[in-house]
Amino acid sequence: MEFEYCIPSKGRAGLITSKKIFKDARLFVPLSEVTQYSQYSNVIGVPNEIKGITATRNYILKSTTKNVFFIDDDLQFLGKHNRDIYKHKVERITDIETITNVVDKLFRVADQMKSKILGLHTTSNNLTNYPNNPFLFNGVCLGSCMGVINDGSYYFDEEFEVKEDYELSLRSIFDGVPTVKSNILFMQHEHTQRQGGCRDDRRIEKEKKAIKQLIKKYPGAIKQAKHRGTSFAIQLNL
Repeated sequence: MEFEYCIPSKGRAGLITSKKIFKDARLFVPLSEVTQYSQYSNVIGVPNEIKGITATRNYILKSTTKNVFFIDDDLQFLGKHNRDIYKHKVERITDIETITNVVDKLFRVADQMKSKILGLHTTSNNLTNYPNNPFLFNGVCLGSCMGVINDGSYYFDEEFEVKEDYELSLRSIFDGVPTVKSNILFMQHEHTQRQGGCRDDRRIEKEKKAIKQLIKKYPGAIKQAKHRGTSFAIQLNL
């Protein structure tokens, strides 16, 4: 299926890692920061009136007729869990052709399932690896590595400053439309050590507000939300 990689970024010129792997990806930055990002290729200026990551994601979807695979700007590698009866090993993959082949297959599975949203794990935690169940069809696909079938069916809810990926995933699930999430592949990012992103001074306040919005909009879907490190870990009740 035809798709393109899109990387939203703000305030991280010279610091992003994703372009080392996804050299041809379109990089969306505030129009006022285009000059700072001139060292990268395929930089697109987002109009200054488009504020926040949620509105930026919608702007990206509406800027193309292709399907979109969103990637955060701090991606380090694709990981694959290899397991047999006796041992477990994580394979690091940075080859763009291999990664694109994986993402293409996810889009094809989503198309066959009539799904609109797809994704991978964002952690290498061995406890979240289920080798005998390669896909999860009712899980949250996080925006840091999230694909969207861009046919106009689903846009992000701009009432959510953050956790917009949770909202979109839950909306799809509550609509009876499965999500497609790989249980054996993950994207490794560095969210906590770089300026911007999860280090936003108001991040915790925004997340608390978003969690309350999710609980109100999707009653019974949130089992618990615990503050861990720089953000809240949300456990679903699905």
